[in-house]
Amino acid sequence: MTIVSAEIADRESVRSKLVAELAAKKSSNPEFRVIDIGGRHNPWADDVTDAYVDVFEFDTDKKLFVGDVNDEAVWLEVQQNGMYDFAIISHVLEDIRYPMTALRWMPQIAKAGFLGLPNRHTEFSNSVSDYWLGQSHHSWIFTVVPDGGANMLRAVPKFSCVEYFNQGRPAPGGEDGALGSRDLAWLRPELAGRDHEFAVRWEGEIPFEVPDYLLDLEGQVDMYRTLLAGGIEDPS
Repeated sequence: MTIVSAEIADRESVRSKLVAELAAKKSSNPEFRVIDIGGRHNPWADDVTDAYVDVFEFDTDKKLFVGDVNDEAVWLEVQQNGMYDFAIISHVLEDIRYPMTALRWMPQIAKAGFLGLPNRHTEFSNSVSDYWLGQSHHSWIFTVVPDGGANMLRAVPKFSCVEYFNQGRPAPGGEDGALGSRDLAWLRPELAGRDHEFAVRWEGEIPFEVPDYLLDLEGQVDMYRTLLAGGIEDPS
């Protein structure tokens, strides 16, 4: 199995259900181990977590691996501690400079896991500010797309030209914009609230792809129109 599900749902509901599920597994199997990657700032799964990975040290009675998840050294250290049953990485991948390292390593240190991500509709809406789209500090946008009968995580860089689609600002280069329509056919504003979690579950491996992001401005803008369309998490 690979990516087994991807949905946009209420964040608190997603998290409470996951914690309950993991608590039940730990109750039936005392050897079941959970690791949380980057959970220091908001350890919402602490009740079921056995170990943390974080760039900062912090007070915890759980096992703590300190290191930068962009660096393979901390992953090697975790691997030496043995395979975990489940890994949580919540609102980390979109912030870091190179999430592909974590995506490659998570299946090597855990059998299955959960990716908590902001959804692409939030990143293209004024749900956080009237002046820019999405969260200004995010560097990546994610969706899950069908791929030959399976599913694949697609990681798209968030360039500053995302603001081309900001309907709260005048269009550059005329009414329709210098680079064509500023409308995104796939955008669902009703899913753009910050409380809408993009919840991805994986097992065994995490197939992912990163498009060519050494594109000119026109190519970057077209990437948002096309490569973020058709995610399986969209309601039918």
